[in-house]
Amino acid sequence: MVRNDDFFLTRWIDYYSKHLGEEHLYIFLDGEDQPIPKNAGKVNVKHRKRVVEHVVRAEKRRLEFLSEVAGYLLQHYDLVIGADADEFLAVAPRCGKSLVEYLSEIKIAPSVSGLGLDVGQKLGEEAKLDDALPFLVQRRYALVSSRYTKPSNTLGVFPIITTDF
Repeated sequence: MVRNDDFFLTRWIDYYSKHLGEEHLYIFLDGEDQPIPKNAGKVNVKHRKRVVEHVVRAEKRRLEFLSEVAGYLLQHYDLVIGADADEFLAVAPRCGKSLVEYLSEIKIAPSVSGLGLDVGQKLGEEAKLDDALPFLVQRRYALVSSRYTKPSNTLGVFPIITTDF
């Protein structure tokens, strides 16, 4: 579920489409005023009515909805990856496996988690982001973050070392 985030959402669609196929992606736009991304192609994009309410209540409602969606999707898929528009799951290149190969081979019972990295700009050393370039080519610094290192019953997460998003 996303609102007002064309920068990351465009990259999210490109990245996960390449690995999973656009027809297997599901995006829920928070508000009927949100434009469908230009690169959506065959992605399953649905508008949700925006409900303005207290942040905690809104987050609880959003997570309940997404849990219901994941439950439905698990009737049709072996695995559901839940990721925000600015979250990219990647296999370390030295594994020599694609995202699908890696997830197909590991045991996910009942959950797996990996290292969450909060990538940011080092002021004075790194330039403003260029939309035409891959994100990680432009950033060299990240903080290990427990906030983004999150296990989930339906989420495959693992070390991230890639520059294709």
